[in-house]
Amino acid sequence: MKTKMMTIAALSLISVFFVVTGVKAEDAVKEQDKLQTQDKLQVREEMQVQDKLMTKDKLQTREKLQTQDQLREEDGLKTQEKLQTKEQLRLKTGEKAEDPAKGEKNALKEQERVRKGDENAKGKAVRARTENAGEEKALKENAGDGDKKALKKKEKKQERKEERKQMRKKNRSSESRSSGSGSGRQDRGAGGKRR
Repeated sequence: MKTKMMTIAALSLISVFFVVTGVKAEDAVKEQDKLQTQDKLQVREEMQVQDKLMTKDKLQTREKLQTQDQLREEDGLKTQEKLQTKEQLRLKTGEKAEDPAKGEKNALKEQERVRKGDENAKGKAVRARTENAGEEKALKENAGDGDKKALKKKEKKQERKEERKQMRKKNRSSESRSSGSGSGRQDRGAGGKRR
């Protein structure tokens, strides 16, 4: 009888132990699920913040482009007014009228100069947008992974970028030094090609 009671007591202790470990395992799984959902929420919040920043950047670039267009139009009007006042002064003073094609050429040159400045600004805005898009894509790809991996990738990418820039600078400086020497010019014929 004592042995039966001992075996029953031992079995009940073992069953209690297994129940407790099963509950602990379930709690660990629940905790892990909570952490994963929190990570997902943080990633979503970060993406929303980035989207807001990108929309702000887009709005700012639109505003800049609009102001540049307005300035260009104002410059065009000013040049037209200047040409008209010059023509009126010439007529009043009795000077011979300037060739109208020449005046138009000057106005076109001025407009072309302004347009080139605007195109440079647009190019900068496009480069900024594409750079932001690349970073956003990298963040989306790395959202499932740990933050450490994403940071390491980003750091390595930045280091490679810096190395490429330095290599370009070295190559440009060495090319500029070598192109300045007179020996390269002596080997060229009338066509400018090396023999």
